[in-house]
Amino acid sequence: MIPTSTITATPWSKQRLASSLFLVLGMDMFMVSPLLPQISAGFGVSIGEASVVAWSFSLVYALLSPAVALITNRFTRRSAMWVGAAVFSVGVLGAALMPTLGLVVAGRVLAAVGASIMGPPVWSFATETAAPHQVGKAVAGVASTFAAGQIVGVPLGGFVASFASWRWTFLAISVLGAVLAVLIGLRLGKEVRVPEKVGIREASADSLNLWRRREFNFLLTANFFAQATRYATYTFAGALLFTRFGLDTAQLGLVGATVGAGSLLGATVGGRLVDWVRARHGSQQLLNLSFAAVMTGFVILATASGHLWFSLAGWAFTFAAGSAFVSNSQEMLTNSAGKNRAYALSWNNSALYAGTALGTFALGLVPLGTTPFILMSCGFGVLTVAASALLWRLTTGPRAPEPLLSPPSPQQ
Repeated sequence: MIPTSTITATPWSKQRLASSLFLVLGMDMFMVSPLLPQISAGFGVSIGEASVVAWSFSLVYALLSPAVALITNRFTRRSAMWVGAAVFSVGVLGAALMPTLGLVVAGRVLAAVGASIMGPPVWSFATETAAPHQVGKAVAGVASTFAAGQIVGVPLGGFVASFASWRWTFLAISVLGAVLAVLIGLRLGKEVRVPEKVGIREASADSLNLWRRREFNFLLTANFFAQATRYATYTFAGALLFTRFGLDTAQLGLVGATVGAGSLLGATVGGRLVDWVRARHGSQQLLNLSFAAVMTGFVILATASGHLWFSLAGWAFTFAAGSAFVSNSQEMLTNSAGKNRAYALSWNNSALYAGTALGTFALGLVPLGTTPFILMSCGFGVLTVAASALLWRLTTGPRAPEPLLSPPSPQQ
């Protein structure tokens, strides 16, 4: 546990270095959408079949994250970050070089293993080293870096792929991830936090006991459907915009940048709103309910509109609201889980990526851009709103909220 009450100044340079891992994650996760038509054509498979490149990564991350946290929490955040980044880079390199779709998916699986190792420690490091009044800003900084990876990397990757091959984009991400692994191992420095020394059985009990809290259940359910709403649907955005408006690979990369700008705006504004609401003892649950409603409305516009600019605006604002939603959720978890912070984050990341994987798989079963496709995407958003409303109702009812989602004490 780290004595956060002793932290008076946030080490922003270290935070930026740790968050840089989410730069490559953002590039990697959003890169698949504009490349999906090219991957599909290259292997002679349908768009739905090619989408396995996206959802296989998300599914493996979701399955491994809670189990991996039981091990990585026993080490420093720095160690988990650089080891995870190294494994991630090897996996992405494999995806870039393998000759068959099956072997490319194997590389994506290995990359997901690395991501599951390094993801939760980045979020934990952000809150553990932030001054109490800047935790929201610190969490938003991680989300903003993730969005920056999309803004910079996706259009650049789309441009490269349009002149060379989609493989070069994965190769570039692999090299960048390896460089960051080295920099974090050498320059992140010592941590105030003392790694947990409890046994695996006790750690497992601490992790599983989180599910006994209803607030935790509702929050993770909302996050699951939020990711299905925006990320799973966006996996098909490239193919949807290609078939509906005739955009080429380079143009689809620019669309990714536009969506990334929306994510960056949402994370930045959302993080400051979180700090503002907490300082005034407002309801973060109500804030998330509002974000969920906005996200759901705009994903309908993004998928149903027959006008290019309306569709682009829909995608941008879907991701702005969704990014603010997830940033607020992460802040609620990290600020209230105490010594179980890493376990709570690992379950949350599992829910996020499970929502992406299962949402992508489900959407891949229906014809692209049809009414069932739009209704399914919208349905994910409605379920996000419902779970968020139940969480808000639970935390404002006559029963006092359970400790996990109540404001943290100065000693946590």
